[in-house]
Amino acid sequence: MISSVGPVPLAVVWVLVGLGMAMLVASVVRAPAIEGAPRPRSVVVDMLLLGLLAGRAGFVIWHAADYVADPWAVLRIGDGGFVLWPALLVGLGWGGWRLRRWPTLRRPVAAAALAGLLGWAVLSTGAGWLQQSRVSLPAITLTSLQGAPVALDEARGEPVVINLWASWCGPCRREMPVLARAQQRHPDIRFLFVNQGETRDEVDAFMAAEHLSLRNVLLDEEARVAEQLQVHAYPTTLFFDGQGRLRHLHLGELTAAGLQSKLDDL
Repeated sequence: MISSVGPVPLAVVWVLVGLGMAMLVASVVRAPAIEGAPRPRSVVVDMLLLGLLAGRAGFVIWHAADYVADPWAVLRIGDGGFVLWPALLVGLGWGGWRLRRWPTLRRPVAAAALAGLLGWAVLSTGAGWLQQSRVSLPAITLTSLQGAPVALDEARGEPVVINLWASWCGPCRREMPVLARAQQRHPDIRFLFVNQGETRDEVDAFMAAEHLSLRNVLLDEEARVAEQLQVHAYPTTLFFDGQGRLRHLHLGELTAAGLQSKLDDL
């Protein structure tokens, strides 16, 4: 399961690939030389940036209640919080308005924008389908902090969130209170906090130092879950629905709003 290219999440990679395709088409499709007119490539870049900004703003407005306690979380765009329709409306609307004086430039800009959107849509949808078809609840039995064996795949039949973390991981430590509150608010969803590569004493010390009260903290001293799922960075959080199907995979720190948007989809 590939969730990133180096440190860059796949969601960002697909946007960059889509932008590259748009730039290529904008360069190939001949645009008339008009004095004072913007270049098609610059218009496409502006459309993308404004669209991303609008998509983020739409997500923040939709989840405003989750940002009240932590307003700075608005800036943590790594939580994946974007809404597609305002991004499309603003991006395409800006392109139309920007070219209102140069209608002959609409064709190359429209072709570039369409190529970029199609490239992004095909790659992101295809990658999501591939992940969902290949990833299932791991058939691995771990040990709880209390010493009881816990089979990860026994949770099939109910929504499950598996969080892979380590105490030395800064983003893991920052998102733990968010996950703890979500666990309390959603008793119908099973949260499994699978520590990777640390001993019971190390995990106990971390939990005590951070004053965390979590259920279902599991030990995976040999990091077998990360190896089976091919996870190479922490935190990584996987969201499975009641049929055991992977619905979302998130690499990096989760905000309250980003987490809630994924829980709503389970």
